[in-house]
Formats: sequence, C-alpha cells, structure tokens
Amino acid sequence: MLTDWGLAMGLGVPHFTARRFTACPAALQKIRRYTRQTLEQWGLSLCAGDATAIVNELVANALRHSLSQRPSLGFGWLGLMHAADSVTCAVKDPTTDAPIPLPTDRLAPQGRGLLIVTKLSDSWGYTAHGTAGKTVWARLSATKHHSPQGTDGCSADLDIHVLD
Repeated sequence: MLTDWGLAMGLGVPHFTARRFTACPAALQKIRRYTRQTLEQWGLSLCAGDATAIVNELVANALRHSLSQRPSLGFGWLGLMHAADSVTCAVKDPTTDAPIPLPTDRLAPQGRGLLIVTKLSDSWGYTAHGTAGKTVWARLSATKHHSPQGTDGCSADLDIHVLD
C-alpha cells in the first residue's frame, strides 16, 4: 500500500495514495475495496460510498475504453487525495481520448458513467498528457453527508434505472 505517497514525492499532501491497475477481471473489485478502505482509514466514511461509486465509473471507463481494447498499453493509475474539505479521485490511463458524456438513454445497457460522476461529485474534468494519456478526475466534499436517500441534495436527484 502506498498510503501517504504524496509526502514522499514532495506533494505536501498528507493524505495521498496511488494504486496501479490492469485490465484483469478482478481489477474493478480490488479498486473499489481499496478506495473504501483508504477513505475509512482517513476518517472519511461520510463520503466513502460516493467516492467509491465515482472511482468505479472512472476506472470502468479506463478499462472499457483504453486498457481492455489495447492491452499492450499497459496499466492505469488511481490516485486519491484528501486536502482541506475535499476528496479528489483521479484515474490516469494511457489513451488520449477525451471523456465525453453520452446523451442519456434510459434503455441503454451502458453509457451512464459520466452522468453518475457528474451527479455524485462537485466537479470533474480531465487533463491531457500529450501522447502519454490523460487523467480524469472528480472532486467531492469530504464533509457533506452523501446518501442517495439524503435530504441534502447531494445525490437524491440521481435518476438511474437498471434493467435486468
């Protein structure tokens, strides 16, 4: 585990961690567990659920659109950072394709990932690294209570339907 790796790298952030992932079948489950455990260790249980859902979507996009289609590109990175009153979740992958939110189609079996990220985060975006890929990030409050059934408006208006 690379907890507090940010200090070792001179980033000056006491709560920074990074984890590498590949396109192996268990990657997404391991990344979700890692995210939840890290945030709970940092005392951020209030936002751990939303942050884990955000990370799930960002990593799933990296796996689907980058690593699984082009395994020769190697691996991606998840970075988590807690500074001030926010948590930043960042996923770096080796492709230069910009993340583009798709129009919502309630009957489509996929394509809602960035909609979920938009609803659960306070802001999100991406940074291109030339030919070295991109980092997609999302920032959310570490101090608000996050809950799909909450009354604070953080996630209550998330309107997603899963069809079996």
